[in-house]
Parts: sequence; C-alpha cells; structure tokens
Amino acid sequence: MNREHSPKEKAIFKAVLELFEEGADLNSLTVSEITAKAGIGKGTAYEYFSDKEEMIAKALFYNIESYCESLYRGMSREKNLYDKINYILLSMEKQLAETNCLIRLDHMLCDHSSTGDRIRELKEKKTSDEMLPVDLIRRVLYDEIPDRDAISENVITYLGMSIFAKILCYAMLLDEGKYGSDEERKNMRELICRGICREIEEM
Repeated sequence: MNREHSPKEKAIFKAVLELFEEGADLNSLTVSEITAKAGIGKGTAYEYFSDKEEMIAKALFYNIESYCESLYRGMSREKNLYDKINYILLSMEKQLAETNCLIRLDHMLCDHSSTGDRIRELKEKKTSDEMLPVDLIRRVLYDEIPDRDAISENVITYLGMSIFAKILCYAMLLDEGKYGSDEERKNMRELICRGICREIEEM
C-alpha cells in the first residue's frame, strides 16, 4: 500500500502524470515545469525530493502502485480467472493515462537514462506491501491456484511473466490505437483471457 504522502508530494505526482498525458518527454522535463504544473515553488519541491529524477521516478511509482491497488480491489469482486483478467483489460481501456504510465515505467526500467537509473533504485527498495504490476499478477495467481505447494516457484514465475507479457502487449496495442471499434477490443480481450486461462490450466 502507498505510504502516506504530503499534499505537496501528491501535487508533484499529479503534475508529472498530467505533463506525461500532455505528451511531455519525461527525460527532458525540468523541475520548473513540474513545479509550475503542481502550483508549488521549486524550493518547496526540494524539501521533499533531491532532484528531478526522484520526482519523476516517485511519481511513476506512486501512480502505478495506486492503479494496481485499485485494479486488485475491483478484480477481487470477480468470480473466476477469466473475469479477473477481463476486468484488468477493460480497466486499461478506460484508464489510458494509467495504462500509458505503465508502458512508460516499463520502458524506463530498461533504458540507461538518469531517470531510469532512479526508477531501478526505487524498485530495489520496494517493500513487500507495495504493489506493482508483477505483484498484482502474482496475487491473481495465488488467489486462483488452490494448492500453491503443488506448483514450483519456477512455474509461478513463468506464468507471471507470460500473463504480464500479454497484458503489456495489449496496453501497447491500445497506446498505438490499433483497435478502432469496441468489437475489435472485445475480440482481443476474449483471446487473451482464454489464452491465459488455458495456459494456467495446463500447468
């Protein structure tokens, strides 16, 4: 769960997400742009963050963690695995800003920018109760597999990677605007949900 943040920290997190939604390049954003959007002074921002990279990294983590926690709460009300995965995919369609934030976080974890380095540092310091996308998927698996002791940790890890890859690919297709109609999105969601359910059953 997200630790409690001050209103000014949350203003920074919101500002970074809004700038991202407006098409800003996170690597070239300035502290002045972030603080102007947040409505606070630069000096105040430095009371909470050491530099721009920390502002961006923590904002991405905060927004993704909040999104994943919200997904898990909603998904927990669904009856079966198919419906849970479908809930995640539908939520991604409705919350494109958060979905795009997930894609950007994934890209930045792999790049060698100073912001990417800071994100990797935060990921290493993540506590067990903080929920990122991989943790969300692991919880889905743990909820759906009745006898976890009968399945090796390698199988759980493999299934988590496989599910995450499918969900991330769907997010990228949404980001690229590949689906022009509700029917096209529905057909792809069904394929993904059936594929994931089949793969878990086979394991």
